[in-house]
Amino acid sequence: MASFDSERGCYVVRIVYDGPGMAGKTTNLQKICDFVPSTRRSEMVTPAELKGRTMFFDWLEVDGPRKAPVALKLQLISVPGQIERNYRRRPLVEAADVLVFVCDATPKALPDSMRAFARLRGTLKRVKRVIPIVVQVNKQDIKGSLPPDGLRKRLKLGGGVPVVAASASIGLGVKETLAMATRHALQVLGHRALEPLVAELANPDALFDHVLTFEDKPHEGPVDAEELYIGEEQVETEGKAAEAHLAASSLDALEARARRAARRPRENGAG
Repeated sequence: MASFDSERGCYVVRIVYDGPGMAGKTTNLQKICDFVPSTRRSEMVTPAELKGRTMFFDWLEVDGPRKAPVALKLQLISVPGQIERNYRRRPLVEAADVLVFVCDATPKALPDSMRAFARLRGTLKRVKRVIPIVVQVNKQDIKGSLPPDGLRKRLKLGGGVPVVAASASIGLGVKETLAMATRHALQVLGHRALEPLVAELANPDALFDHVLTFEDKPHEGPVDAEELYIGEEQVETEGKAAEAHLAASSLDALEARARRAARRPRENGAG
């Protein structure tokens, strides 16, 4: 949750950018570096990347609005989008004060975006507090991309969730997304008890050391039923059909499905 940094005499709010791989999370932070003067931000830090893909996180700190009632720093952290890096991603998402979900709205990538949002929804079920979300509908400059209203329906978002159209590669919608997230950050400061800034989140070096501890037991921890289905095709459902589809994530349904899967090889062999 939001913290107070006694050494610098400022409040710190973490804004975590989540979304599928290659959706534009890192690009958002790079473009923020372009329009925020260097006197009002840190350098962007990426501990490791492979072929342009974030392996651990991207980290950037930006000064809050000049007219904010208190001295404020916004820690912007983008997490790896690859499913196999979920053990690194999940603790960072759970530590967020505000979430920005970056969606690749192009036809080819939309299923991955839908699955990534289901994964995020599963993660949020385990967090015992409300984390405000801004959804960025990225790559609107590419032909056939789903528009914001269409994505709102596909993700079944409530009217209170801001949805921002963007083409992050050319800088469109990046500033607007950050502005929405900053508005949420100020609300977080006004409604939550503040805690001292924990050492693990104080700077990118400390955060990297903290993230490395996830490597010891990457597959431990709870797995939400939502995450078990992210590799499957997205199912279009409405009304009661949607409720039935979500009900399939119950433990009983999962257990029954596992039994069927276990029987299948024996049945095929018997034939």
